[in-house]
Amino acid sequence: MFLAGTILILVTGCVKNDLYNTPHPEKGAVVITTDWMDALSETDIPTTYNLRMDETIKQAEGKVYSYSDLLTPGRHSLLVYNEPQGMTINGTTATVDLREDGTLKPLPEYLFSAKKELDVVQDDTLHITVSMIRRLCPIVLNLSLTGENAKEIARIDATLSGIINSIDLQNNVTGNENLTVTLDVQQAANKVYDYATGKLKMGCRVVGVNSNEHQLLTVTVTMNDSYKSTIVSDLTDYLKNLNADMKPIELTQTVEALQDGHFNGTITDWIVTDDFEIDAQ
Repeated sequence: MFLAGTILILVTGCVKNDLYNTPHPEKGAVVITTDWMDALSETDIPTTYNLRMDETIKQAEGKVYSYSDLLTPGRHSLLVYNEPQGMTINGTTATVDLREDGTLKPLPEYLFSAKKELDVVQDDTLHITVSMIRRLCPIVLNLSLTGENAKEIARIDATLSGIINSIDLQNNVTGNENLTVTLDVQQAANKVYDYATGKLKMGCRVVGVNSNEHQLLTVTVTMNDSYKSTIVSDLTDYLKNLNADMKPIELTQTVEALQDGHFNGTITDWIVTDDFEIDAQ
């Protein structure tokens, strides 16, 4: 009789354990998979990123991450984002850094973010996938300066105005700044800062453009004798869809030196490149 009672107690204990699916019957676990399909190349995918679960921030790495804390059942808010060089994250607002002259840095590392609402169930593991959205749009301007004086070029500087530099990652809302970005100007052939060939690749990465302003390109060409000439172009129409689709933009055009050997002028008809080069910016 005593033996039967003992067996009954042991069996009852085993049945009680089998009532739960996990070692955390009162809380839920979360496994997060990040999808980086919006990245232009594998090299643009950050090695680490942040998980902001409600008000708690944890750093993660790898495309699949098991959230380290168990969560109470119910609704939780998840914000995933990286912290790229060349940008500052303050709370949930990301801002492109400024240069010493007050213009925007041209090539911050790519920023990605995604937001998702989670319904956590106790005694269970929730598997979710978040699609990371690229928050910077690359702009590449291919400009050829032709004429006998091209070999006399000593320096080229370029700026683009009417640029936004901030975005609220929580609400997916860009700022309303009206700033100027100094473009990265390189020789197109081998991406060095040598302008003797006259073939240039000018680029930047922007959060967006201010739709209430014109996006004006200004290229200043300095010759070996220190003479400066200016090339201008209104890119507003070419960039009008940038905020909506964030599709990379690549434009190409040629400017020929005038009879006086200087590169003054206005560019109006850019050639739009449909197939953006992944390594262009």
